[in-house]
Amino acid sequence: MEKPSIAIPPSTRAQVGEVLLQISDDILDAINAALNEFHISESKFALLFMLFTTSRDQPLQPSEIADRLGIRRASVTKQLIWLEEHHLITRTVHPEDQRMVRVTITEEGYRLLDLALPQYWQACANLTNKLTDEETVCLLHLLRKIDL
Repeated sequence: MEKPSIAIPPSTRAQVGEVLLQISDDILDAINAALNEFHISESKFALLFMLFTTSRDQPLQPSEIADRLGIRRASVTKQLIWLEEHHLITRTVHPEDQRMVRVTITEEGYRLLDLALPQYWQACANLTNKLTDEETVCLLHLLRKIDL
């Protein structure tokens, strides 16, 4: 039986998109494996790292976190609960407006990042082991150009 033509990518652009989708799971698996010994997933780590790179003087609201990470507010809420239960962040309700919650990283959160970041960066670097330095620079340029 002949395969329907709809199963064949109609263009090189479609093929690139398909490859990006296929490797995205492998990338997440590699990063999660690197973070496994710290008992934190890539998504929670990304949230914690975002708080780390945000000024201590400007705690973020959950809606801002969701917007910056490009995920749903419900997903952020679940992650915040987990991070708070593990003493990596604090959530503070504004005294005058109960709907306003500010999220900040704790000292324990900073300690976790201090331990985990070297392995995280190494796992990120390892993703391009099969590329030359020149190819890596080119890929970085192209991926930044896509900037979804």
